[in-house]
Parts: sequence; C-alpha cells; structure tokens
Amino acid sequence: MKKNFLILILTIISHSMTAQSDVAELKPYNKGVIWRGFSHLWSYNHRVNRLGSYVFLDSLQRPVGVYGSASGLGSDSTWYSNYFSVIESPNLRFFQGEIKIQVTGKETQLLSEKKEFSVKVPDWFQELKMYKSIINGFEIKSLERSDLPIMFEAHIDDPMYSSQSKEIKFSGLINWVGNCRSAECEVFNNGTSYEITLHYLIIGYDTEKAMCFEFNNKYAYEWTTYAEPKEEVLKKQYQVIPNKYNMSAIGIKSFGFILNEEQWLQAMNYRISIDNYKKNEGIIQASILMNFLAWKEGMKQNAVAKKKAMFAHRKPGWVSLSLNSAIIQFNEGKIIDGTSSGGLYWPGWNANASGTKASEQKFLKF
Repeated sequence: MKKNFLILILTIISHSMTAQSDVAELKPYNKGVIWRGFSHLWSYNHRVNRLGSYVFLDSLQRPVGVYGSASGLGSDSTWYSNYFSVIESPNLRFFQGEIKIQVTGKETQLLSEKKEFSVKVPDWFQELKMYKSIINGFEIKSLERSDLPIMFEAHIDDPMYSSQSKEIKFSGLINWVGNCRSAECEVFNNGTSYEITLHYLIIGYDTEKAMCFEFNNKYAYEWTTYAEPKEEVLKKQYQVIPNKYNMSAIGIKSFGFILNEEQWLQAMNYRISIDNYKKNEGIIQASILMNFLAWKEGMKQNAVAKKKAMFAHRKPGWVSLSLNSAIIQFNEGKIIDGTSSGGLYWPGWNANASGTKASEQKFLKF
C-alpha cells in the first residue's frame, strides 16, 4: 500500500515537472495573435477615406488591436469590432510584419498591383520546413480624395526561404476599382489613389507537429432601394487530417468583394471562427460572416450628423464576397479567442485621414 502511494506521488511530481518544462520551452516566437476579421458600422453611408483593422504583438508580447475609420465629406461615428485568436505553441513559430502597396490610376478601371517583397528573418525563423502566410489585417487609406468602392481584393502568397540571403520572399496582390459620382465629387477629376497596407503573419512549422490547409468561401446577394439584405452566418464543414493533431486554429488567407457598380458603404463584416474540432474524424465546423451594406433602414433618422445625412441615398445593387480561410492543425499549446470593440468619431469635410484621430489602438483583452 505504501509502495503504491509512493509511486503515485512520484508520478504526480514527474508530470508536474514535465508540464513546467513544457512551459519553460516556450520562446517569444512561439506566441502569436491571429486576425479573424472585423465589423464596421457608420450611422449612414459614405465614401471611403480610411478603413482598416489589424492585430499584432508589441515588443513586450502583448496583443494589440488597431482600427481606422474616416468618411468623406460627411461627419459620422464608427462602431467597430476586431476578432482575434491568441496562440501559444512549441510547435509553431510566428513572424509578423506589414507591406504597403499603392494603387493609382483612373476611376472605374481595374488597378491591379502585385509586388515582390524580401524580408530578412532572424535565426530562429530560418531553415524551417514549412512557411504559411495569412493576412493579419489591412488598411485602406486615400491619398488624394475619397471614392466609392467597386472592387477590393487582397492576397499574400506563401513565402519561399532563401538560404543564401537568409530572407523570406513573397508577393502581395491588391485589386482595386473605385469611382465617385456623388454630388460632392469633382466633375473633371477622374483619378483614384489609395495606399493599402497588408499586415501579415507567417507561421513556420514542421509537418510532423503541424499542418495547414486552405479553403475558399464565397457569398453573393442583391438588394433594392426598399429591402436591405439580411445578415447570414454561413456554416461550413472542412475536412482536415484525422486523428493526428490535437488542436486547430483559423485565419484569413485572402478576402475581398466585387460590387455591381460604385456603392456607398455603411457597414461591412468579415468574420471567421471554429465552432467545433473533431480530432478523430478530422472535421472542422466553422462559422463565416461576409457582409457589405450600402444602406440601412432608418439611417437618416438615426444618423449622428442628421443634417449631412439628408443627402444620403439608397441604390439597388449586388455584391459578390470572398473570404479564403487557412486552418492550422498542431499538437500542443493553447488557443484563446477574443473580440475587441470600440468607437471613433470623424469630423468629415474630406480631411486628411493620415493622423491618429482617424484610428484607435488598444490592448486586446481576453
């Protein structure tokens, strides 16, 4: 009896020491924060002067969320949410950064910019077997004047590692079409110019301890001047590797939308989450929300700036949205999902939206 009790005590101590050892093995590069989308709402519809949502870890490994919003001529308030997951795992290494792509040209024409980037990486991110990139947020910022969007698409390729230069090399792609036919638009100015920042998170891993898959998701609908579309959450089921990896997380590989023509923006939502992970079957059950609203019922009566909202219009239209997801399976660690919400006020008058008044930064609590 005493012998069995002693064995039990030694076993508990051994497991405790092993758990402590596993925690001690975690390095700063084993922690990352993944962007899972955003929600945006103005009290009435506008041209886009600035719009952005992204997350990152600061120098002290604290997760931070940033949201940017600025309308055109009319002043308004913004209500927003950032969606994210914080991950710690000895199986994964995280490297974050940002790239900037400028799109400049004529309105109503497709402006497609693909740029190659080379980034020197630290020792701990070199010579890994696999690299997977995901978008950790974005920011659209007008360089000259605000336009109504027609198309926006963003994508980051998976990187290749160069042993000679110790760099990861990848490309970023932006497709943009904009136009301005509002009463306040300049009649003889048919140019559009935006700076688009893509925040990226690159995950390095060994296939014995982790694996990543991509899945495409699309959604389309139409609306009239008297009936706005209903928000619909899509339920998806993805097949991944069964009975091998204990955990799973989800991120955004690319996203975008195409409208029938230029439309004012009032609300936009891109959100993705895992509802259930069936390890033995290798099944991921996920929820996806893709939503673009050009107008909402009662927007003039409920507008923050009622006098300016008098000129807000309704237009019929349709939208085709895409959100391509990246699912990472891994063996050990922990995942915490979270949401951070807030609000901003912008005075309008086509003011330059590069300053801090058009954005808010806060630590992410979970």
